[in-house]
Amino acid sequence: MTNRNEERDVVVQGTIERFTFRNPDTGWAVLRLLDEASGTPVIVVGSMSQLKEGQRLKVSGKQTTHPRFGTQVQAETFEAIAPSSEEGIEAYLASGLVRGIGPATAQKIVRAFGVDTLRVIEDEPHRLRGVRGLGERRVEELCQAVREQKDLQGVMVFLRTHGLGPGLAARIVRRYGASASALVQANPFRLADEVIGVGFRIADRLAGQMGIAPNAPERLDAALEFCLGQAAKDGSCFLTEADLVHRTSELLSCAEEPLRLRVPELAAAGRVVRQLPPGPALLHENPLPIVYPLTLALAEDGTARALDQLLRRDSGTLQIRAPAAVLWFEQTTGMQLPAGQRDALVRALTQPVSVITGGPGVGKTTIVRALVQILAQKQRKLLLAAPTGRAAKRLEESTGHAACTLHRLLEFTPGPSGFTRNHTNPLEGDMLVVDEVSMLDVQLAYALLQAVPPTMTLVLVGDRNQLPSVGPGNVLADVLASGRVVTTALTQIFRQQRGSDIVRVAHGILSGQIPTSGGEGGDFFFVETQNAAHARLIIREVVTQRIPKRFGLNPLTDIQVLCPMYRGEVGANSLNRDLQDVLNPGEVEVERAGQRYRVGDRVMQIRNDYDREVWNGDVGRISRLDTGAAKAFVCFPEREHEYRFEDLGDLVPGYAISVHRSQGSEYPAVVMPVTTDHFMMLRRSLLYTGITRGKRLVVLVGSRKALEIAVHNADNGHRNSGLCERLRDQLRGDGIRTNPAPRHPESRP
Repeated sequence: MTNRNEERDVVVQGTIERFTFRNPDTGWAVLRLLDEASGTPVIVVGSMSQLKEGQRLKVSGKQTTHPRFGTQVQAETFEAIAPSSEEGIEAYLASGLVRGIGPATAQKIVRAFGVDTLRVIEDEPHRLRGVRGLGERRVEELCQAVREQKDLQGVMVFLRTHGLGPGLAARIVRRYGASASALVQANPFRLADEVIGVGFRIADRLAGQMGIAPNAPERLDAALEFCLGQAAKDGSCFLTEADLVHRTSELLSCAEEPLRLRVPELAAAGRVVRQLPPGPALLHENPLPIVYPLTLALAEDGTARALDQLLRRDSGTLQIRAPAAVLWFEQTTGMQLPAGQRDALVRALTQPVSVITGGPGVGKTTIVRALVQILAQKQRKLLLAAPTGRAAKRLEESTGHAACTLHRLLEFTPGPSGFTRNHTNPLEGDMLVVDEVSMLDVQLAYALLQAVPPTMTLVLVGDRNQLPSVGPGNVLADVLASGRVVTTALTQIFRQQRGSDIVRVAHGILSGQIPTSGGEGGDFFFVETQNAAHARLIIREVVTQRIPKRFGLNPLTDIQVLCPMYRGEVGANSLNRDLQDVLNPGEVEVERAGQRYRVGDRVMQIRNDYDREVWNGDVGRISRLDTGAAKAFVCFPEREHEYRFEDLGDLVPGYAISVHRSQGSEYPAVVMPVTTDHFMMLRRSLLYTGITRGKRLVVLVGSRKALEIAVHNADNGHRNSGLCERLRDQLRGDGIRTNPAPRHPESRP
């Protein structure tokens, strides 16, 4: 601890030489400041992570002596000061303030304008165009960055005076920059949607401090939209108006009537869509309005219309004689296809849209391989895609044909334009096969279907018994339930899979059978434990000792722990810490949002990153941590990528992940806790999805009671989705709506 007897007030002015530590979550930083008065370096600590190396500061605080780190200044306030020397200005501009302006370019700028450089940037930016290598865009970026850095301190002060801690203030500044004060004052509720870590309650408290009344329309509207957004995160496309009002009333602890009056106003303003449920009136005993977020209303209605247009198209656009093509494939490969697979192939070759569904080992991949060979023989262009990078890679490896993510296929571009491929710029090809369709949410389905031209045959492949998509909607289940799309459900297990206990157990779960361990040499095991704490110890032992010793699998590369939840004794967070400490007990680490990152850690990307070309589900390993520059370097199979510490939220430790995160992936070995601690998540679909991720070995660890609960709970969790009825509406043309279908803007992911 710091020796308080040695404290004294000090004021230090100088230039930041380097950061030795930065935590973007809390804003805390340790930096080395070159004191202008003494010419010696001073260690300064405080909430300053948003600053840049080369920046000039005036710091007021306490000088203390730390028993381990020695003399340091604990900053209480600081003021950014423009650097005054040519060397200081050059270092400031080269500090990473603007991407693309490094030491060489900074030197050119300072040579041109000397100590007057910063004034030129602020007051006469047009003069910068005379510097060789500085284009219009780079000049604008430089001017903007310098202006923002000058304003950031005032923004931080504003946010801190309204009760926001340094961590939240730093995140808000990162999100909005120098505009943060104006944007937050104009609408504090936007923070709940746009800034990680700022929930509705924090935004609501901030709004109250700014004088927004408890019954103000903007507060009620924001709360209604927030509750709709929370429902979407749980998978629902809409809420009944009564349910929406009730949930919002509980959130705000207010009466329902003022909220009920606001819903039509929100709809009239185009912020939500309020209508009667889809389908004929006779299906609803007392049809009451339902309310959608605008984007989900557009996506659901647009998905139904686009799919209907494809289904109404004439068959035979491929102009391939399907029976003869199937016979050719059998003769060429020496395979005798079962009747179900033969039917699936014929339908895929003759129907404008078809679905192939089935569990593990029933031959879905064989059908896709057959389509690859048949279309190649007929010189037709085939596209293969899947919702995630891992699923696309599996598809490519299993078929020998190039495959990509749906985002890559649709040519996503950041910004308002969204996907480049759409109804005005459709995909080019004769057939599109989409695998792992159970992962497809309604917004991605809408974007995909808009880009499928009338001449393209669409084949959807998936397992109806897996977990539904992480995003809102229930696309595969709704398409099947509508009865509009020709479907082949495969049930016959291939001969080479019949000896697999994993396949036996997975299919048994679907019929309500409790899993049992296989015999000696089997590939499925259930290890019973006394409680969750005991299960946690067993999982650590199984992963780090038993499986490597008995099966020769590497715990760092071959074994994946899948959890129903991230929280709890046997949640992914706890197990990640346990396994990290045993498998990678490194000393240098960075902590962010409760997660620890060390050199050598396995990490998983959790969102598509188009700049780095790293995709949701990609797994890499941390190769280096530079705490001074606040950067991590991560090796993926293709190449190494650099992450700033504030971007580490895109990566989660990968020793243990949720079952949802594993969709579309396969692992040599899967270890999965099944305990009553995760009672709310114990469902048949979750257990089935986790087990079917294992390729060579699956080990369940937990209680038989929890296993029985999961197997007997066939409820996937209710989701409000109207896609099934909307598809039927398109056929019968008698759907009931109180207002016309919303106009479709350009597609968005």
